[in-house]
Amino acid sequence: MRDIAKEAEDVILKLKDQNHGRIYLKTNQIRKFLTAVNAITNKVNVYKAKHLDATKLPDELAGEIQFLKVKAAYQAGRERSVKDFMVQSKMKHHIEGIGTSIPKYEEFAHYIEALVAYHKFHGGD
Repeated sequence: MRDIAKEAEDVILKLKDQNHGRIYLKTNQIRKFLTAVNAITNKVNVYKAKHLDATKLPDELAGEIQFLKVKAAYQAGRERSVKDFMVQSKMKHHIEGIGTSIPKYEEFAHYIEALVAYHKFHGGD
């Protein structure tokens, strides 16, 4: 079983090591991404409440999740520290791995939460 917390912490520690003990990524830079993920999570939860046995997302929601790659790319293009974070966390890979799977999306959302938490824990501004 995947240890999301350890994986997230390792990402943050590697970023810190690459930058001689400093984390240049600002909390607000990754919180914007977390806000987008949380908005989708709310839609997924509404969908699950209406479709109790569902394990797959409708195409519209799956498309919104895939659009997160565009949001990540935009933020990464604006700031080097965000790009380093997106590369180190393998964000594109994780998003592409979701497909239409509700469980995979939920795991991804937890991973993003863990990244934000460990960023703060390890001294991110």
